[in-house]
Amino acid sequence: MSEEEKQKEEQEQVEQKVPHSDRTSKLMDGMMKGLRDFGSVAMEKAEAYGKIATDKAEELTKIGKIKLDIHQMNRSRAKQLSDLGELVFNLGTDDKLAELGTHENYVVLVKSIADLNSQIKEKEALHVHVEKLENDDEVKD
Repeated sequence: MSEEEKQKEEQEQVEQKVPHSDRTSKLMDGMMKGLRDFGSVAMEKAEAYGKIATDKAEELTKIGKIKLDIHQMNRSRAKQLSDLGELVFNLGTDDKLAELGTHENYVVLVKSIADLNSQIKEKEALHVHVEKLENDDEVKD
């Protein structure tokens, strides 16, 4: 028997033991199971990372809103200080600074500026508190 004939005979014996379609089927089943397992793990990881990203986005939104509020209050305060300066200047040129404490616009501006100063301090304290909470949460994770 030649070498070629021997190989052919061995191949036929192997195919008789485990038909070609069964081997392919087992291989495909193994690959499909592996892909399902991989897909399941990938989905779990994606969900976990999605939650982390959502939490971080919420944190940044909250902090950004507080910072924007502080910025807007500071702009309003600067405008009112400018108006107050203009009022004092005008009263000074008219030699009416002695009446400053009773001037209607002066009293309103000073009270408004004092209120804004208080609100700004509260917002800044809130900002520090929120950042501290978020940093504490990150350390726990």
